[in-house]
Amino acid sequence: MKILVTSIFLLLCLNPSARADVLNNQSSSTVKSLKNVAYGHHAKQMMDVYFPSKPLADQKNAPLMVMVHGGAWSIGDKNNTMVIKNKVDYWGQRGWIFISINYRLVPEATVQQQTQDVAAALIYIQNHASDWHADPTQLVLMGHSAGAHLVSLLSTRPSWLIAQPRAWRTTIALDSAAYNIEKIMQTRHARFYDQAFGTQPSNWKALSPVLQIHQSLPAFLAVCSTIRPDQPCIQAQQFIQQAQSVGTQAQLLAIPLSHTEINNSLGKNYKYTEAVNQFIQTH
Repeated sequence: MKILVTSIFLLLCLNPSARADVLNNQSSSTVKSLKNVAYGHHAKQMMDVYFPSKPLADQKNAPLMVMVHGGAWSIGDKNNTMVIKNKVDYWGQRGWIFISINYRLVPEATVQQQTQDVAAALIYIQNHASDWHADPTQLVLMGHSAGAHLVSLLSTRPSWLIAQPRAWRTTIALDSAAYNIEKIMQTRHARFYDQAFGTQPSNWKALSPVLQIHQSLPAFLAVCSTIRPDQPCIQAQQFIQQAQSVGTQAQLLAIPLSHTEINNSLGKNYKYTEAVNQFIQTH
């Protein structure tokens, strides 16, 4: 039977004192890792694998969290402190393997190729999970900003993908403002959208996650900022409603943090992090 999960619009009271409510986690700089693991032939097709600071009792069953960085589809790196540190600290303490990936960037690559890179990285991770004593079926795919767009689009499994990874449990999109590229390109928008998405309306539709939902997705959490002037929660809520309409267990988490804080604070801010972790554990 189709299960529809009501979208929950959470406004967490995250004031400066709440933001200081952190866990005393081990620094990611001391965590054992594998750096620059190649999942393809291009120099950008690399990933870093961070092992748990506190492994589970059953070390053959570690869950996996895969992170896709942002940067307007044209910049960014898997090693950025805001991308990895607090997340590695928090989930590493809970027995997770955290993987941060790079992908080819615009203009050298198209957004379609970037999405395929994320898919190729997931396929590699699923095929090699046993090498890291991990369970490939317990995988969370997360992205921030442009990375949130890529993981959202990949979650819809667009038909133009060359290779499809096996199903994963959960997708976490951190403050994407690009669920409907077609609508964005038809109104006033930042110049970097032109570089990433070009001038062809057919391309805009193909790269719009909300317009590519034709089947149930992995459990989906859309985190969005309530204080950004471009109001990303409007697009995020539309995506969640469309995902729910095809049976996806989907939820909206709207919080009064900046675009940067939504990325950097995850794993550090207790209330926000616990809300995300609770969604992951539920699914």
